[in-house]
Amino acid sequence: MNEPNDNNLTKKQLRKQMKRILTALSDLEKDLESEKIIEMISYFINASPHIKTIASYAAMPLEINLEALHSQLPEIAFCYPKCSEQGQMEFYLVSDLSEMRTSQYGIREPNETNHKRVDPETIDLFLCPAYAYNSDGKRLGKGGGFYDRYLLKRRPNAITLGVVFPCQKLNNTTIPTDAHDILIDRVL
Repeated sequence: MNEPNDNNLTKKQLRKQMKRILTALSDLEKDLESEKIIEMISYFINASPHIKTIASYAAMPLEINLEALHSQLPEIAFCYPKCSEQGQMEFYLVSDLSEMRTSQYGIREPNETNHKRVDPETIDLFLCPAYAYNSDGKRLGKGGGFYDRYLLKRRPNAITLGVVFPCQKLNNTTIPTDAHDILIDRVL
């Protein structure tokens, strides 16, 4: 897979380029890579007994699908994001993924009346999707700033893991960032 190599790309240009690369992945490639990432996350969590609550996400078609983590890690509390039109995101505990509903934007999310909101200080691990990451932990998100705003509320020792396909880890590319962009601890 060709990695973008122009260090002067804007966020908009890089998002467009990454979307084109991701669209070229087959369903089989996405499924196999999702399985590998789930295995790595499971290993990481089993080696970190202090992790009890994980902020995950319901995958869109161009993202790593993490649904199998629920069955592999039944002792873990999983929470999922719900975004508001005011640009805010909150996480809610979800024990059964079938209880999530599709929003007007096509994103599966919890229902605030059926799921309990989670205090950001209680989340031990954040699994963060993106269009791309580089080796410095810089993240190219979807452009809404939802994760950047929410991650400001996390406790200092909460871990952030970037979760992407191998073609989304851009080792030699500078990801353009702004002052408000949050760095991620590690990328899987």
